[in-house]
Formats: sequence, C-alpha cells, structure tokens
Amino acid sequence: MGLSFHRVKEGEFVRLVETGSMTDFIAQEDANNSDKYHLFAINTQTGIGYTIRQARVDEIRSWRLDRLALLLKRLGQTSFQVRNL
Repeated sequence: MGLSFHRVKEGEFVRLVETGSMTDFIAQEDANNSDKYHLFAINTQTGIGYTIRQARVDEIRSWRLDRLALLLKRLGQTSFQVRNL
C-alpha cells in the first residue's frame, strides 16, 4: 500500500493528532531554508500522511526545529524523527 499525503490547516492537524490516529511524526528539513522544518504525521494503519499548510496559500508550513518540538510537546507527543537533507 502506497503512502498518500494530505495538506491540512493547523487546526485540522491538531484534531487529527488528538484522535490518537497519528503514529509517526517526522520533521523534514526545508530544501530552501536549512533552519526550517516541515512537519509530517503518518497513520500507519491507513497509509495516510498529513502535513500542515499555510492558512492563506496551499504551501507547506515550516518552523524552526525548537518551535516544532514545542508544538508536538503541547500535543502530547514525546518523540519524533528529524530528517535532514
């Protein structure tokens, strides 16, 4: 089964995380800015992944790694993978 990704706004992403269906969290380094990371969450049961998009445009949102870690901590997630380019 192939993995498919959906871009959702932050509120929807938080709701999906709070349901407990997201099992893997990955911070992927931004190809255009090495100080920023994109967040991906994957539901391994369904093979569906989610990432957060900007509120006004359909571009993937990025954070500094420390800010991304704070977001995940606030959502009750204790671990995530970091992937650099």
